[in-house]
Amino acid sequence: MIPRDILSLLGYCMASLVLLLLGGWLTYIGIGEWYYSLDFPPFQPPSWMFTPAWVVVLTCLAFSTWMVGRKAADNIQIAILAMIFYGAQCVLNGVWSLLFFTMQRPDFALWELLVLDASIIAMVWSYWKITRWAALLLIPYVVWLALSTAINIWIVMHNSFPVLEAGTT
Repeated sequence: MIPRDILSLLGYCMASLVLLLLGGWLTYIGIGEWYYSLDFPPFQPPSWMFTPAWVVVLTCLAFSTWMVGRKAADNIQIAILAMIFYGAQCVLNGVWSLLFFTMQRPDFALWELLVLDASIIAMVWSYWKITRWAALLLIPYVVWLALSTAINIWIVMHNSFPVLEAGTT
């Protein structure tokens, strides 16, 4: 029989894998001529770096959240809040890919990304209250999102997107 602690870690790893696959799929179905016609920032990493970076970020997220879950009994109210932030960032992460790539709306995605940034900062704060090591494991996520936000801002500022008019679909 697999110990409950290991099952919990495997569950968080599976959630990260699902998030990685969902983001990859939404990117794949949305990437096309429109994307390659965008003006990109000079500081954008090469495309081959994105998948390995997300693997590192989401692996750290899984281990970090597992550590918080192991210490949840020490501060149950903060742990519940931490898990709410964890769930929120999972949803927001997937929605960003949907908005940016699938719906081809980097402008809408930017606003959503700012909410994701805030949820990650709140998550780091709540994880820190439970175990500092878990919060420190989120540093790659914070750094990667800061870079992603800078790229998204640059793309929105240097490209044009259609204006949605009332009554149109």
